[in-house]
Amino acid sequence: MKKNILGSISYVMVIMIFSRLLSLLSVQIYMSFFGASDKFLNIYSYAISVPNIIFTCFGTALSTVVVPIYAGYIANHENQKAKSFADNLITVATAFTAVLVLIGIALSPILPRFTKLGEYNFTMKALMIMMPAMLFYGLNYIFQGMLQSHGKYGWPAFVSVPSSLVVIAYVFLLGDKYGVFGLLLATLIGLCLQAFILVPPLIRVGYKYSPRFDLRSPDMKTALRMTGPVLLGVSAYQINMFYNTTMITSFPGMVTLLNYVQNITLYMVLAFVYSITAVIYPKLTASAAVGNMDEYKETLQHILHFVIILLLPVTFGFIAVKEPLLELISKWGKVTEKDVSIACGLLTMYSIGILGIGLKEILDRAFYALKKTLLPAVNGFCIMAINICLSLILIRYIGAFGVPLAYSIASLTGAVILLFFLRRKIGMFGKGLGKTFILSLLSSALMLLVVRLTNQYMLTLLSGDLIVQRIIRLIVPVFVGVVCYAALGFLLRFIPKKGVK
Repeated sequence: MKKNILGSISYVMVIMIFSRLLSLLSVQIYMSFFGASDKFLNIYSYAISVPNIIFTCFGTALSTVVVPIYAGYIANHENQKAKSFADNLITVATAFTAVLVLIGIALSPILPRFTKLGEYNFTMKALMIMMPAMLFYGLNYIFQGMLQSHGKYGWPAFVSVPSSLVVIAYVFLLGDKYGVFGLLLATLIGLCLQAFILVPPLIRVGYKYSPRFDLRSPDMKTALRMTGPVLLGVSAYQINMFYNTTMITSFPGMVTLLNYVQNITLYMVLAFVYSITAVIYPKLTASAAVGNMDEYKETLQHILHFVIILLLPVTFGFIAVKEPLLELISKWGKVTEKDVSIACGLLTMYSIGILGIGLKEILDRAFYALKKTLLPAVNGFCIMAINICLSLILIRYIGAFGVPLAYSIASLTGAVILLFFLRRKIGMFGKGLGKTFILSLLSSALMLLVVRLTNQYMLTLLSGDLIVQRIIRLIVPVFVGVVCYAALGFLLRFIPKKGVK
């Protein structure tokens, strides 16, 4: 991989990780302020997840399939065609989203009946307040794609920062006065800002919106035709998340904790993966378009090696330091020892699926680059079916922890299915991938053992509850784990001396 591509990935990754950390901080602040088990905060967590789950399907389809049409015109210096397509896309997407908002508002009195949250009237009002957020999700996805097409990666990666700051400011300034109901309004305002802050950068690249609505244009027909399978595949993922959120409502006080742990594990991992796919996806697409399958396979092989080498130790690392990590970042305010203990269990179960989630996202893009969108869609529904069946079985034996464990197993299974069918499609690739996996797995397991022993030693050495002691109890085992894994990686030669090509 060229240095400028590595630089772009690193640049986007740093901003995305910072954005996710700030988002995690905002969750921690309102969770500590109101209490993780507060019934109204659990309703808030449910209400903000519903429009996000509904619209992410459409938004991901936009960014994956539709927006590259705009990028193609920009690359060929056909700026007027790019503008016409963008005008049409914004108008059509906004009209479609407005319909989704109305449907969501109409469903708001019905959805609470499928949960065990209680406080029916508050839940209904919370859902109604959050449904308009879908309008701004839509504009946000489109604006991000347009800026990325112009090579502007910073603002799209930074987009969630103002939203997190609004929530943090609300809790400190107005939380006592307006409570969780005000938090809903603050969150909606923050989501509005995610779209609005991208308008000035768009103006600076020369774009000025003019209303246009034409479903019969060739570009829109192409976009709609290609979007269908992607929309189905992502819908399966979002149905999974909605199902998990709904299932967890059966266990009192668990919705907020589940969302919090998702922010730590799933969304941080996805932030890392998306920073890779944002740069690599066009490279795979270009190689496939000119028929250079050797370059396509080589790029994909290096990325898969890189993802395995990084995400396997992250999986074991989360499990190894879950107690000091959660004690440091979450054990504040009204968050209790019991809340931390439950969160540790949820984090363990979600961590098991980290590699599957990362590989699935990469392999999905590998199929999209080949213009094969149906198989990832079918695979998404397979993952959904596995998740639902397993969760119904596992919650009988391990309670709420069965929900994230079922999701992790389903994600790993989905990644294996995609890898199998991609090899059937393009032939053998990924030489040494199995060897890398085994060596990385063994090294990660040994690292976990070393880190757990270090945890016990640090707890004996520093058993107090001061902030400095908490930080040291986390940093030392993490440092030991990184050194241990890196040493084993270079010793066993599965960590390359050169970067991804």
